[in-house]
Amino acid sequence: MARLILINAPDRPSYDIDTEVFSVGRIPENHLVLADALVSRRHAEIRRIGTQYRIVDLNSLNGVYVNNLKVNDEQLSHGDVIHMGESKLLFEAELPTKDPTPLPPPLPPIPGPAFPTGGPIGLGSPEIVKPISQAGPEYELEVMSLSSLRSQSISAPNRVEPARSRNFFILYQVARALNSTNSLAELLDQTMTLIFQVINAERGVIFLYNEDGSLEPKISKNRKAGDPPEIAVSKTITARAVQEKAAIITADAKYDPRFQTGSSIVAYNIRSAICVPLWTRGRIRGAIYLDNLMETYAFGEDDLDLLTAIANQVAIAVEHEEMQARMREAAVFRSNLERFHSPEVANLIMQQSRLEHGFKKFLEEREVTVIFADICKFTPLMEELSVSEAGDLINEYFEEMTGIIFKNQGTVDKFIGDAIMAVFGAPISHGNDAYLAVNTAVEMMRKLESFKASREKRKRFDIRIGINTGRVVAGYIGSQSRVDYSVLGDPVNVAARLQALAAPGTILVGDKTWAETQDSFSFKDRGTTRLKGKTEETRFYEVIF
Repeated sequence: MARLILINAPDRPSYDIDTEVFSVGRIPENHLVLADALVSRRHAEIRRIGTQYRIVDLNSLNGVYVNNLKVNDEQLSHGDVIHMGESKLLFEAELPTKDPTPLPPPLPPIPGPAFPTGGPIGLGSPEIVKPISQAGPEYELEVMSLSSLRSQSISAPNRVEPARSRNFFILYQVARALNSTNSLAELLDQTMTLIFQVINAERGVIFLYNEDGSLEPKISKNRKAGDPPEIAVSKTITARAVQEKAAIITADAKYDPRFQTGSSIVAYNIRSAICVPLWTRGRIRGAIYLDNLMETYAFGEDDLDLLTAIANQVAIAVEHEEMQARMREAAVFRSNLERFHSPEVANLIMQQSRLEHGFKKFLEEREVTVIFADICKFTPLMEELSVSEAGDLINEYFEEMTGIIFKNQGTVDKFIGDAIMAVFGAPISHGNDAYLAVNTAVEMMRKLESFKASREKRKRFDIRIGINTGRVVAGYIGSQSRVDYSVLGDPVNVAARLQALAAPGTILVGDKTWAETQDSFSFKDRGTTRLKGKTEETRFYEVIF
């Protein structure tokens, strides 16, 4: 008696052809039932005529192939291999006795109940689990090659290998969407639409990781209801897929022992489900989840391979979007840095932050020297000038003073009205930061003299400067759209108080600044005073220049 052997199943079940007309298809009325989404309800018949057997295609959607050639009505010979959908059958004209046709070695077992891989999920098997590292290389598309696809034409899937051709056609469409859409949201929407065209899913969700590390649905679709605001999916299946870094199909989730504890599976009567991580460069960036509430065995391994390849393309798009966001963040970061740092210091900070902090906010304790420089009698001065004259004058002054600060490796912390706050020793210490700060103050005073000499009398003014050294908290403070480098702490307040105490045209420094620079500059001891907010007396000195 002739028989068929399902050779892409681990247990290779055999079926005797014990009738003159032996039907094969997806519905139970057939002699051989193949739970394969690509197999038609009544796909083909094997007809016995005397001692010969012929296979006849019953106008199936995806055709019948014998030894990889499409046939409509073909005589079968011992050892022929028949493809229907994703199912592979070996035809034996009679049971082998002495020299049986060798069968392919069995596929490696998958943990849990046995089931076929490489074809329909059937014969009582509930699940396929495939690590994404094992995804077929034929579905991989390099990022650089995607742009070339836009200028190429491609025909509809050919009839020689319908499943494989279908997969490449859909991957081509996803690649085109990746290159032509203007936003990630638009790409995800188009991707889900394409998935519904080729995979027998009722519902689908694409998840991406958000900043707190949780999966967030970015696009949800229902084949019948359109785009619902939210779809309740199986968190059990999704969690397992991302945790195990594996693409998963469950053929009948309701009775799959691995998922019977999932409340959503029971509550929403989820029958078949498929979930694939978004994976690129060794990192999972989300997941694609599909399910079918009506049919068991709705998905095949070819669907799993296709969805894995699609997920890879989506992951590339997500990675690209993240890269663009980092570039935008870096541009904002650099723009803010260059407002207050010399280009050399800004470059060093960018390199350090990229390696250590990734442009994120951070704080650290450092010893710094702080300068406050304020224009004396600024309000009466502004009353003598027009708005445009006042604006031009203050901007020209700030430009001159900022140049001196940068030349001495200082950082402009902020402009406070007509005052300048500068820091030496943060974010980069030069070992002689107190010296650099005092030298800057002296140069600012001398520069101001030439600045005044070149202007009419009503535009002339004096400044006063306070300097102090001590340990502060330093770091990038602000929002993602604006990040400022600043220092916080009592030494900052003391510098501001000394500036307020100074007479026009003078520089006052705190005790620690004096101690570190007394061999380099001349000072006059001005005694002690109780500064505002301090309980103890503070000794201070005037710089003689």
